[in-house]
Amino acid sequence: MRRLTLFFVLFMAVVSGFAFASEGLELITVEEAASKDMPNPVYFEIMRTEGGPLIEVLSPEAGKSYKSPINIRVKFVPSGGFDIDLSTFKVEYMKFIAIDLTSRVKDYVSKEGIDVPDAKLPLGVHTIRMSVGDANGAVTRRIFTVEVI
Repeated sequence: MRRLTLFFVLFMAVVSGFAFASEGLELITVEEAASKDMPNPVYFEIMRTEGGPLIEVLSPEAGKSYKSPINIRVKFVPSGGFDIDLSTFKVEYMKFIAIDLTSRVKDYVSKEGIDVPDAKLPLGVHTIRMSVGDANGAVTRRIFTVEVI
């Protein structure tokens, strides 16, 4: 009986360790980061149709380097009195062929913005494009880059 109890305690410790280690969102995999980049990429910081919502990247801050996991916080600011339309929300990892990350972050998105507390990203420089529209059909796109060291 004593061995069974000891086995159970060790088993639970191992399982708890795996559960703890798996916390956070793997936003970009190592394989995705290693995929081919766009040749001579030209990114436009912001594209906004007239009256589209604002997309404010609160974190990560531009020009800073981070260790993974990082907090990603983005604020959506409605414009012209129109509500944010989450059916238009999209997040992409900018590679030679863009990788859609929308389904990975959907649980962290609301009409107020995005709040991912522990996004896991591999080492390197990652460029992410997000877009969101409003009930009037106006769409805004925003690109941001984060360096993970």
